[in-house]
Amino acid sequence: MPRPVIRRLIDAVPTAILPMAAGVGLSALVAPQPDAAMALLRGLAVTLLLTLPSLAVGTALGTLAGSWAAVAPRSAGGLVGRLLAAAGPLLPGFLLAALAALAVRAGASAAPLGWTALSVPAACQAARLALPAMERALGSGPEGGAVRMARGLGLDERTVLRHHALPQAVAPVMGGLRAAVLAAMVGSVALESLLDLPGAGALMIDAARVGSAAGAVPALVALGGLTALLNALGLGARDWIDPANHSSTPYQGA
Repeated sequence: MPRPVIRRLIDAVPTAILPMAAGVGLSALVAPQPDAAMALLRGLAVTLLLTLPSLAVGTALGTLAGSWAAVAPRSAGGLVGRLLAAAGPLLPGFLLAALAALAVRAGASAAPLGWTALSVPAACQAARLALPAMERALGSGPEGGAVRMARGLGLDERTVLRHHALPQAVAPVMGGLRAAVLAAMVGSVALESLLDLPGAGALMIDAARVGSAAGAVPALVALGGLTALLNALGLGARDWIDPANHSSTPYQGA
């Protein structure tokens, strides 16, 4: 892993972990239940297990589909990529969470539907960003210089796409991960509440319903820290993948 990426994570991760620790500590101090802090810790773990795989899978599949839509727009994969890119603004996470809750009440399994409901918006966001980025990487502009040089050196098309074009499509996706993270967190809160999952979002909603600020505020603070942590991991992955950062230029801070 390049040194600038490590420095970014060292700078960002403690800032994200502090709100989670503050939320747990505040819960231990002010929440009326004696085991509220442990419940919040378990809830954060549930929320993380719900959001992180969904973000990872959805972002990966959306990036590949959007990139393939630029490479082979008339293929089946290209049509899927264009459909995902076009559907992005029309599929909010909370709406998919409501549909998943209806399906679960009809007898479907909760966990697969929950992960799917959160991964679809991430896939749409990734495809929407990867499609134009791959088109620029393959085009005649300055951003396509690396691809033209690789082809001029006689590299086969698969190597050119994998090692030169695809990283340029992935970097904008990871840079725009903040919107996908926010959508996943909103969808996760809705899913946990609708499906009675013991996540931090459900704890916050349940406390708010009974008017308990001592239960809702710590969960909200901890969820803010978890959101910041996911954002930091996304930015670190972007810096790791982006070919522009694989140089000797010193890191200047976040």
